[in-house]
Amino acid sequence: MQNNVVNKFLLISIDCWRFDALSRTNPLFNTPKFDLLTQDFSLAEKFFVPAPATRPSHTSYFTGLYPFEHGVYGQTYLKMFEGIPNLFQIFNDAGYHITGRSERPDVFRFLDFEPFITSLDPKAEAQHLGSLEDLVQQINQPSDVPQFCFLHFWYTHGGYGMSGIPGAPSLKSLVDRGRIDEALRFYYAAATHILEFKLVEILKQLQLSDWAVFIFGDHGEGICEEITDHGGTLNQNVLHVPLLAHIPGVTNLDLSFESPNPPISAIDLFPTITNLAGIDVDYHGYGRDLLSPSEIDKNRLVLSELDSLYGVGFLSRDNLEMPHHRVTSRTTVDNVEIGKYSDGVRLWSLTDGEYLYREDEQTGEFVYRHVLSGEDLVCEDPDRFRDAYDEILMNSNYQHLLTQESTDEETEILEGRLRDLGYVE
Repeated sequence: MQNNVVNKFLLISIDCWRFDALSRTNPLFNTPKFDLLTQDFSLAEKFFVPAPATRPSHTSYFTGLYPFEHGVYGQTYLKMFEGIPNLFQIFNDAGYHITGRSERPDVFRFLDFEPFITSLDPKAEAQHLGSLEDLVQQINQPSDVPQFCFLHFWYTHGGYGMSGIPGAPSLKSLVDRGRIDEALRFYYAAATHILEFKLVEILKQLQLSDWAVFIFGDHGEGICEEITDHGGTLNQNVLHVPLLAHIPGVTNLDLSFESPNPPISAIDLFPTITNLAGIDVDYHGYGRDLLSPSEIDKNRLVLSELDSLYGVGFLSRDNLEMPHHRVTSRTTVDNVEIGKYSDGVRLWSLTDGEYLYREDEQTGEFVYRHVLSGEDLVCEDPDRFRDAYDEILMNSNYQHLLTQESTDEETEILEGRLRDLGYVE
Protein backbone atom coordinates (compact mmCIF):
# COMPACT_ATOMS: atom_id res chain seq x y z
CA MET A 1 0.00 0.00 0.00
CA GLN A 2 1.22 3.49 -0.78
CA ASN A 3 1.68 6.01 2.02
CA ASN A 4 1.09 9.28 0.19
CA VAL A 5 -2.22 10.93 1.04
CA VAL A 6 -4.41 11.70 -1.98
CA ASN A 7 -6.48 14.87 -1.88
CA LYS A 8 -8.32 14.78 -5.22
CA PHE A 9 -10.96 12.14 -5.90
CA LEU A 10 -13.19 11.60 -8.93
CA LEU A 11 -15.92 8.95 -8.80
CA ILE A 12 -17.78 8.34 -12.07
CA SER A 13 -20.92 6.19 -12.05
CA ILE A 14 -22.36 4.97 -15.34
CA ASP A 15 -25.92 3.78 -14.90
CA CYS A 16 -26.58 0.25 -16.23
CA TRP A 17 -22.90 -0.26 -17.19
CA ARG A 18 -22.40 -3.99 -17.52
CA PHE A 19 -19.09 -5.81 -17.67
CA ASP A 20 -19.06 -6.37 -21.43
CA ALA A 21 -19.65 -2.69 -22.29
CA LEU A 22 -15.93 -1.96 -22.44
CA SER A 23 -13.26 -2.55 -25.08
CA ARG A 24 -11.05 -4.50 -22.67
CA THR A 25 -13.76 -7.12 -22.26
CA ASN A 26 -15.54 -6.85 -25.61
CA PRO A 27 -13.85 -6.59 -29.03
CA LEU A 28 -17.02 -5.02 -30.47
CA PHE A 29 -16.30 -1.82 -28.58
CA ASN A 30 -14.53 0.95 -30.47
CA THR A 31 -13.47 3.66 -28.01
CA PRO A 32 -9.89 4.59 -28.99
CA LYS A 33 -9.79 7.97 -27.23
CA PHE A 34 -11.19 6.60 -23.97
CA ASP A 35 -8.84 3.62 -24.17
CA LEU A 36 -5.84 5.89 -24.64
CA LEU A 37 -6.78 8.10 -21.68
CA THR A 38 -7.36 5.11 -19.40
CA GLN A 39 -4.61 2.80 -20.66
CA ASP A 40 -2.89 2.93 -17.26
CA PHE A 41 -6.11 2.38 -15.31
CA SER A 42 -6.55 -1.00 -13.63
CA LEU A 43 -9.60 -3.14 -14.42
CA ALA A 44 -11.21 -5.23 -11.69
CA GLU A 45 -12.40 -8.36 -13.46
CA LYS A 46 -14.46 -9.72 -10.55
CA PHE A 47 -16.28 -6.64 -9.31
CA PHE A 48 -19.90 -6.86 -8.14
CA VAL A 49 -22.56 -4.49 -6.88
CA PRO A 50 -24.70 -5.21 -3.79
CA ALA A 51 -28.01 -4.30 -5.45
CA PRO A 52 -29.56 -4.22 -8.95
CA ALA A 53 -30.94 -0.68 -8.70
CA THR A 54 -29.58 2.88 -8.57
CA ARG A 55 -30.64 4.00 -5.09
CA PRO A 56 -29.51 1.01 -2.98
CA SER A 57 -26.36 0.50 -5.04
CA HIS A 58 -25.13 4.09 -4.72
CA THR A 59 -25.96 4.06 -1.01
CA SER A 60 -23.65 1.05 -0.67
CA TYR A 61 -20.89 2.82 -2.62
CA PHE A 62 -21.11 5.88 -0.39
CA THR A 63 -21.43 4.07 2.97
CA GLY A 64 -19.49 0.83 2.52
CA LEU A 65 -22.52 -1.12 3.76
CA TYR A 66 -24.74 -3.79 2.30
CA PRO A 67 -28.42 -2.86 1.73
CA PHE A 68 -29.58 -4.78 4.82
CA GLU A 69 -27.17 -2.62 6.83
CA HIS A 70 -27.96 0.84 5.41
CA GLY A 71 -31.72 0.27 5.06
CA VAL A 72 -32.29 1.04 1.37
CA TYR A 73 -33.27 -2.55 0.62
CA GLY A 74 -34.70 -1.71 -2.78
CA GLN A 75 -35.28 1.10 -5.25
CA THR A 76 -38.53 2.31 -3.67
CA TYR A 77 -37.40 2.36 -0.05
CA LEU A 78 -37.57 6.06 0.67
CA LYS A 79 -34.62 6.72 2.95
CA MET A 80 -31.66 5.25 4.83
CA PHE A 81 -31.29 4.17 8.42
CA GLU A 82 -30.24 7.15 10.52
CA GLY A 83 -26.72 7.87 11.73
CA ILE A 84 -24.70 6.35 8.86
CA PRO A 85 -21.70 8.38 7.61
CA ASN A 86 -21.43 8.83 3.83
CA LEU A 87 -18.51 9.91 1.68
CA PHE A 88 -19.99 13.29 0.78
CA GLN A 89 -20.48 14.33 4.39
CA ILE A 90 -17.13 12.87 5.47
CA PHE A 91 -15.18 14.79 2.81
CA ASN A 92 -17.24 17.94 3.31
CA ASP A 93 -16.43 17.87 7.04
CA ALA A 94 -12.75 17.36 6.17
CA GLY A 95 -12.74 20.61 4.18
CA TYR A 96 -12.84 19.22 0.65
CA HIS A 97 -14.46 21.08 -2.23
CA ILE A 98 -17.48 18.92 -3.09
CA THR A 99 -18.85 18.53 -6.62
CA GLY A 100 -21.80 16.20 -7.17
CA ARG A 101 -23.45 16.16 -10.60
CA SER A 102 -25.98 13.77 -12.14
CA GLU A 103 -27.97 13.51 -15.34
CA ARG A 104 -30.84 12.38 -13.10
CA PRO A 105 -30.26 13.89 -9.61
CA ASP A 106 -33.85 13.32 -8.49
CA VAL A 107 -33.19 9.56 -8.28
CA PHE A 108 -31.32 10.32 -5.03
CA ARG A 109 -34.26 12.12 -3.41
CA PHE A 110 -34.65 11.61 0.37
CA LEU A 111 -31.27 9.89 0.72
CA ASP A 112 -28.76 11.48 3.13
CA PHE A 113 -26.38 12.52 0.34
CA GLU A 114 -29.10 14.10 -1.83
CA PRO A 115 -28.13 17.70 -0.87
CA PHE A 116 -24.68 17.25 -2.38
CA ILE A 117 -25.84 16.20 -5.89
CA THR A 118 -27.21 18.62 -8.49
CA SER A 119 -27.83 18.52 -12.24
CA LEU A 120 -24.93 17.87 -14.56
CA ASP A 121 -25.75 21.16 -16.31
CA PRO A 122 -27.93 23.43 -14.14
CA LYS A 123 -28.90 25.50 -17.20
CA ALA A 124 -30.25 22.59 -19.26
CA GLU A 125 -33.79 21.25 -19.04
CA ALA A 126 -32.80 17.94 -20.69
CA GLN A 127 -29.55 16.84 -19.08
CA HIS A 128 -28.45 14.62 -21.97
CA LEU A 129 -28.44 17.79 -24.10
CA GLY A 130 -26.52 19.82 -21.51
CA SER A 131 -23.01 21.19 -21.63
CA LEU A 132 -19.99 19.92 -19.69
CA GLU A 133 -18.49 23.40 -19.49
CA ASP A 134 -19.87 24.36 -16.07
CA LEU A 135 -18.84 20.99 -14.63
CA VAL A 136 -15.29 21.32 -15.95
CA GLN A 137 -15.01 24.78 -14.40
CA GLN A 138 -16.07 23.34 -11.05
CA ILE A 139 -13.45 20.62 -11.25
CA ASN A 140 -10.69 23.03 -12.30
CA GLN A 141 -10.12 24.38 -8.80
CA PRO A 142 -6.68 25.68 -7.74
CA SER A 143 -4.17 22.85 -7.39
CA ASP A 144 -3.97 23.20 -3.60
CA VAL A 145 -7.73 22.75 -3.10
CA PRO A 146 -8.68 19.20 -2.00
CA GLN A 147 -11.59 17.87 -4.05
CA PHE A 148 -14.18 15.15 -3.90
CA CYS A 149 -16.15 14.88 -7.13
CA PHE A 150 -18.97 12.49 -8.09
CA LEU A 151 -20.50 12.25 -11.56
CA HIS A 152 -23.50 10.12 -12.52
CA PHE A 153 -24.42 9.45 -16.15
CA TRP A 154 -27.97 8.29 -16.89
CA TYR A 155 -27.92 8.13 -20.71
CA THR A 156 -27.23 4.38 -20.61
CA HIS A 157 -30.47 3.80 -18.68
CA GLY A 158 -33.80 2.67 -20.15
CA GLY A 159 -34.23 3.62 -23.80
CA TYR A 160 -30.49 4.17 -24.44
CA GLY A 161 -31.11 7.47 -26.19
CA MET A 162 -33.65 6.08 -28.68
CA SER A 163 -36.51 8.31 -27.52
CA GLY A 164 -37.86 10.34 -30.43
CA ILE A 165 -36.27 8.20 -33.16
CA PRO A 166 -39.00 7.16 -35.63
CA GLY A 167 -39.43 3.41 -35.75
CA ALA A 168 -37.22 2.76 -32.73
CA PRO A 169 -37.87 -0.81 -31.54
CA SER A 170 -38.88 -1.90 -28.08
CA LEU A 171 -35.83 -3.47 -26.44
CA LYS A 172 -38.03 -5.94 -24.60
CA SER A 173 -39.71 -7.03 -27.82
CA LEU A 174 -36.32 -7.62 -29.42
CA VAL A 175 -35.19 -9.77 -26.51
CA ASP A 176 -38.50 -11.65 -26.39
CA ARG A 177 -38.12 -12.47 -30.09
CA GLY A 178 -34.61 -13.78 -29.57
CA ARG A 179 -32.94 -10.78 -31.23
CA ILE A 180 -30.63 -10.19 -28.27
CA ASP A 181 -27.63 -9.16 -30.38
CA GLU A 182 -29.70 -6.42 -31.97
CA ALA A 183 -30.85 -5.15 -28.58
CA LEU A 184 -27.26 -5.15 -27.37
CA ARG A 185 -26.19 -2.96 -30.30
CA PHE A 186 -28.46 -0.17 -29.09
CA TYR A 187 -27.21 -0.56 -25.53
CA TYR A 188 -23.55 -0.62 -26.59
CA ALA A 189 -24.09 2.56 -28.63
CA ALA A 190 -25.28 4.39 -25.50
CA ALA A 191 -22.32 3.15 -23.46
CA THR A 192 -19.93 4.18 -26.23
CA HIS A 193 -21.49 7.65 -26.24
CA ILE A 194 -20.70 8.12 -22.55
CA LEU A 195 -17.17 6.70 -22.66
CA GLU A 196 -15.86 8.04 -25.95
CA PHE A 197 -17.41 11.49 -25.85
CA LYS A 198 -18.44 12.67 -22.39
CA LEU A 199 -15.80 10.96 -20.24
CA VAL A 200 -13.02 11.72 -22.69
CA GLU A 201 -13.83 15.43 -22.56
CA ILE A 202 -13.77 15.38 -18.76
CA LEU A 203 -10.71 13.20 -18.17
CA LYS A 204 -8.50 15.08 -20.61
CA GLN A 205 -9.03 18.24 -18.52
CA LEU A 206 -7.44 16.62 -15.46
CA GLN A 207 -3.85 16.34 -14.33
CA LEU A 208 -4.29 12.63 -13.67
CA SER A 209 -1.09 12.44 -11.61
CA ASP A 210 -3.01 14.36 -8.92
CA TRP A 211 -6.32 12.49 -9.04
CA ALA A 212 -7.59 9.17 -7.75
CA VAL A 213 -10.22 8.15 -10.32
CA PHE A 214 -12.78 5.35 -10.01
CA ILE A 215 -15.12 4.61 -12.94
CA PHE A 216 -17.83 2.03 -12.25
CA GLY A 217 -21.35 0.85 -12.95
CA ASP A 218 -24.06 1.21 -10.32
CA HIS A 219 -25.50 -2.01 -11.80
CA GLY A 220 -25.56 -3.66 -15.19
CA GLU A 221 -28.35 -4.47 -17.60
CA GLY A 222 -29.85 -7.90 -18.27
CA ILE A 223 -30.58 -7.98 -22.02
CA CYS A 224 -30.91 -11.76 -21.91
CA GLU A 225 -33.67 -14.33 -21.76
CA GLU A 226 -34.06 -14.08 -17.98
CA ILE A 227 -34.34 -10.29 -17.73
CA THR A 228 -34.31 -7.37 -20.16
CA ASP A 229 -33.56 -4.53 -17.76
CA HIS A 230 -32.15 -4.77 -14.21
CA GLY A 231 -34.52 -4.41 -11.26
CA GLY A 232 -36.44 -7.67 -11.43
CA THR A 233 -33.92 -10.28 -10.31
CA LEU A 234 -30.28 -10.87 -9.34
CA ASN A 235 -28.84 -11.76 -12.72
CA GLN A 236 -25.11 -11.99 -13.41
CA ASN A 237 -25.34 -9.37 -16.20
CA VAL A 238 -26.85 -6.96 -13.67
CA LEU A 239 -24.47 -7.59 -10.76
CA HIS A 240 -21.13 -7.96 -12.58
CA VAL A 241 -19.92 -4.50 -13.61
CA PRO A 242 -16.62 -2.84 -14.58
CA LEU A 243 -14.41 -0.96 -12.16
CA LEU A 244 -11.56 1.08 -13.62
CA ALA A 245 -9.22 2.60 -11.04
CA HIS A 246 -6.31 5.02 -11.19
CA ILE A 247 -4.37 5.85 -8.02
CA PRO A 248 -1.64 8.53 -8.09
CA GLY A 249 1.73 7.08 -7.22
CA VAL A 250 0.57 3.49 -7.68
CA THR A 251 1.75 1.87 -10.88
CA ASN A 252 0.40 -1.42 -12.18
CA LEU A 253 -2.36 -1.52 -9.57
CA ASP A 254 -3.47 -5.16 -9.44
CA LEU A 255 -7.18 -5.55 -8.76
CA SER A 256 -7.19 -9.27 -9.40
CA PHE A 257 -5.00 -10.09 -6.37
CA GLU A 258 -3.66 -13.60 -5.85
CA SER A 259 -4.97 -16.75 -7.49
CA PRO A 260 -7.66 -17.87 -6.92
CA ASN A 261 -8.89 -14.34 -7.41
CA PRO A 262 -11.34 -13.25 -4.72
CA PRO A 263 -14.26 -11.06 -5.81
CA ILE A 264 -14.47 -7.43 -4.78
CA SER A 265 -17.56 -5.39 -4.08
CA ALA A 266 -18.79 -1.82 -4.41
CA ILE A 267 -18.64 -1.59 -0.60
CA ASP A 268 -14.83 -1.84 -0.88
CA LEU A 269 -14.56 1.66 -2.32
CA PHE A 270 -15.55 3.30 0.98
CA PRO A 271 -12.57 2.07 3.06
CA THR A 272 -10.24 2.36 0.04
CA ILE A 273 -11.09 6.02 -0.54
CA THR A 274 -11.13 7.11 3.10
CA ASN A 275 -7.79 5.38 3.69
CA LEU A 276 -6.30 7.02 0.60
CA ALA A 277 -7.42 10.38 1.93
CA GLY A 278 -5.98 9.67 5.37
CA ILE A 279 -9.37 10.30 6.95
CA ASP A 280 -10.08 8.28 10.07
CA VAL A 281 -13.66 7.01 10.10
CA ASP A 282 -15.41 4.66 12.49
CA TYR A 283 -16.07 1.98 9.90
CA HIS A 284 -16.69 -1.66 10.78
CA GLY A 285 -18.34 -2.99 7.61
CA TYR A 286 -17.47 -5.84 5.29
CA GLY A 287 -15.69 -3.57 2.80
CA ARG A 288 -11.94 -4.02 2.36
CA ASP A 289 -9.21 -1.59 1.32
CA LEU A 290 -8.31 -2.52 -2.26
CA LEU A 291 -4.76 -1.28 -1.73
CA SER A 292 -4.29 -3.79 1.08
CA PRO A 293 -4.95 -7.10 -0.70
CA SER A 294 -3.81 -9.10 2.34
CA GLU A 295 -7.04 -7.99 4.03
CA ILE A 296 -9.14 -9.82 1.45
CA ASP A 297 -9.86 -13.48 2.17
CA LYS A 298 -9.11 -15.65 -0.88
CA ASN A 299 -12.31 -17.60 -0.05
CA ARG A 300 -14.42 -14.46 0.12
CA LEU A 301 -18.05 -14.42 -1.04
CA VAL A 302 -19.71 -11.07 -1.75
CA LEU A 303 -23.40 -10.40 -1.21
CA SER A 304 -26.07 -8.85 -3.42
CA GLU A 305 -29.69 -8.20 -2.39
CA LEU A 306 -32.99 -7.39 -4.07
CA ASP A 307 -36.16 -6.30 -2.30
CA SER A 308 -39.05 -5.34 -4.59
CA LEU A 309 -41.83 -5.70 -2.01
CA TYR A 310 -42.63 -2.04 -2.62
CA GLY A 311 -41.96 -2.19 -6.35
CA VAL A 312 -38.98 -1.17 -8.44
CA GLY A 313 -40.17 2.22 -9.72
CA PHE A 314 -39.25 5.44 -7.94
CA LEU A 315 -39.16 8.28 -10.44
CA SER A 316 -42.86 9.17 -10.27
CA ARG A 317 -44.07 12.74 -9.86
CA ASP A 318 -45.62 11.80 -6.53
CA ASN A 319 -42.20 10.83 -5.18
CA LEU A 320 -40.10 13.54 -6.78
CA GLU A 321 -42.29 16.47 -5.76
CA MET A 322 -43.11 15.26 -2.26
CA PRO A 323 -41.87 17.55 0.57
CA HIS A 324 -39.22 15.91 2.71
CA HIS A 325 -41.20 16.19 5.95
CA ARG A 326 -43.93 13.92 4.57
CA VAL A 327 -41.54 10.94 4.41
CA THR A 328 -42.01 9.63 7.94
CA SER A 329 -40.04 6.39 7.59
CA ARG A 330 -38.32 4.28 4.97
CA THR A 331 -41.67 2.89 3.84
CA THR A 332 -44.29 5.39 5.03
CA VAL A 333 -45.58 8.75 3.87
CA ASP A 334 -47.55 10.78 6.44
CA ASN A 335 -47.23 7.67 8.67
CA VAL A 336 -49.13 5.57 6.11
CA GLU A 337 -47.34 2.65 4.46
CA ILE A 338 -46.75 3.05 0.74
CA GLY A 339 -48.41 0.57 -1.60
CA LYS A 340 -47.12 -2.96 -1.89
CA TYR A 341 -46.11 -4.62 -5.15
CA SER A 342 -48.06 -7.82 -5.70
CA ASP A 343 -45.17 -9.49 -7.56
CA GLY A 344 -42.50 -8.26 -5.16
CA VAL A 345 -39.69 -10.60 -4.09
CA ARG A 346 -36.78 -10.74 -1.68
CA LEU A 347 -33.69 -12.35 -3.18
CA TRP A 348 -30.08 -12.67 -2.11
CA SER A 349 -27.02 -13.95 -3.93
CA LEU A 350 -23.42 -14.78 -3.10
CA THR A 351 -20.58 -15.06 -5.58
CA ASP A 352 -16.95 -16.06 -5.50
CA GLY A 353 -16.46 -14.15 -8.74
CA GLU A 354 -16.71 -17.21 -10.96
CA TYR A 355 -20.02 -18.75 -9.86
CA LEU A 356 -23.16 -17.11 -8.53
CA TYR A 357 -25.70 -18.64 -6.13
CA ARG A 358 -29.12 -16.94 -5.87
CA GLU A 359 -31.95 -17.80 -3.50
CA ASP A 360 -35.49 -16.57 -2.96
CA GLU A 361 -35.70 -15.55 0.69
CA GLN A 362 -39.37 -16.43 0.92
CA THR A 363 -39.58 -19.71 -1.04
CA GLY A 364 -36.07 -21.15 -0.73
CA GLU A 365 -35.86 -21.71 -4.49
CA PHE A 366 -32.34 -21.24 -5.84
CA VAL A 367 -30.20 -21.15 -8.97
CA TYR A 368 -26.45 -21.68 -9.41
CA ARG A 369 -24.67 -20.49 -12.52
CA HIS A 370 -21.43 -19.47 -14.15
CA VAL A 371 -20.96 -15.69 -14.04
CA LEU A 372 -19.44 -15.11 -17.48
CA SER A 373 -21.36 -17.70 -19.52
CA GLY A 374 -24.65 -17.51 -17.60
CA GLU A 375 -24.89 -21.31 -17.79
CA ASP A 376 -27.08 -22.86 -15.09
CA LEU A 377 -25.31 -25.56 -13.10
CA VAL A 378 -26.16 -28.11 -10.43
CA CYS A 379 -25.41 -26.85 -6.92
CA GLU A 380 -24.24 -29.82 -4.84
CA ASP A 381 -24.20 -27.93 -1.53
CA PRO A 382 -26.66 -25.01 -1.22
CA ASP A 383 -26.20 -25.08 2.56
CA ARG A 384 -22.69 -23.76 2.05
CA PHE A 385 -24.15 -20.52 0.69
CA ARG A 386 -27.02 -20.41 3.17
CA ASP A 387 -24.59 -20.74 6.06
CA ALA A 388 -22.35 -18.02 4.58
CA TYR A 389 -25.35 -15.72 4.16
CA ASP A 390 -26.42 -16.32 7.76
CA GLU A 391 -22.91 -15.52 8.95
CA ILE A 392 -22.93 -12.20 7.06
CA LEU A 393 -26.26 -11.26 8.62
CA MET A 394 -25.37 -12.34 12.14
CA ASN A 395 -21.81 -10.97 12.21
CA SER A 396 -22.65 -7.52 10.88
CA ASN A 397 -21.51 -4.73 13.17
CA TYR A 398 -24.56 -2.73 12.14
CA GLN A 399 -27.28 -5.03 13.46
CA HIS A 400 -28.40 -2.28 15.84
CA LEU A 401 -29.59 -0.27 12.84
CA LEU A 402 -32.00 -3.03 11.82
CA THR A 403 -34.34 -2.05 14.64
CA GLN A 404 -35.04 1.30 12.98
CA GLU A 405 -38.48 1.35 11.36
CA SER A 406 -38.41 -2.28 10.26
CA THR A 407 -41.43 -3.44 8.29
CA ASP A 408 -43.46 -6.45 9.37
CA GLU A 409 -41.96 -8.50 6.52
CA GLU A 410 -38.40 -7.53 7.48
CA THR A 411 -39.01 -8.39 11.13
CA GLU A 412 -40.60 -11.73 10.25
CA ILE A 413 -37.74 -12.72 7.93
CA LEU A 414 -35.08 -11.71 10.45
CA GLU A 415 -36.82 -13.55 13.29
CA GLY A 416 -37.08 -16.63 11.08
CA ARG A 417 -33.37 -16.52 10.39
CA LEU A 418 -32.56 -16.11 14.08
CA ARG A 419 -34.86 -19.00 14.91
CA ASP A 420 -33.24 -21.26 12.33
CA LEU A 421 -29.86 -20.47 13.83
CA GLY A 422 -31.05 -21.17 17.37
CA TYR A 423 -30.81 -17.59 18.61
CA VAL A 424 -34.51 -17.43 19.52
CA GLU A 425 -37.07 -20.11 20.35
